[in-house]
Amino acid sequence: MIKLLPLLLTLSFLTIACSTPENQTEATSSTTTTNSSQQQPQEGNVKINLVSPSSQETVKMGNAQLVVEVLDSQTQKPVAVKDLDIKVSMPMEGDEPMTSMAKVEPDSQPGRYKIKTNFGMQGKWDVVAQVKDSQHQGQASYSFNVQ
Repeated sequence: MIKLLPLLLTLSFLTIACSTPENQTEATSSTTTTNSSQQQPQEGNVKINLVSPSSQETVKMGNAQLVVEVLDSQTQKPVAVKDLDIKVSMPMEGDEPMTSMAKVEPDSQPGRYKIKTNFGMQGKWDVVAQVKDSQHQGQASYSFNVQ
């Protein structure tokens, strides 16, 4: 019986997390909504744009690669930064968010970065990208509906 308790708790959390209340509505006041992701307003002296996946691509559950580019807010030119922090999480109703590791690697193009992560469940995942460089600061948030 003791061995079944963790399994039952896990299944309960998954059932709750995967169900969507019928009366739930989403606010779209200051966000740009696309088919598979939405971007929150940005702050700082650099902009972090999501290059891939595009708004037309379906984000699948499992291993995923995202590509972001960091641009100077004034010149719109790519900026290479030393510290790009990525946090990947899935909100869990009534519990702490589920998190996933994110490995950041520079891409072949200046100012572009590949992010390798894993979306372990279907549902809404949040990705927060933050530049913590001595000369450049900026933050952007993205939400993905993983299927």
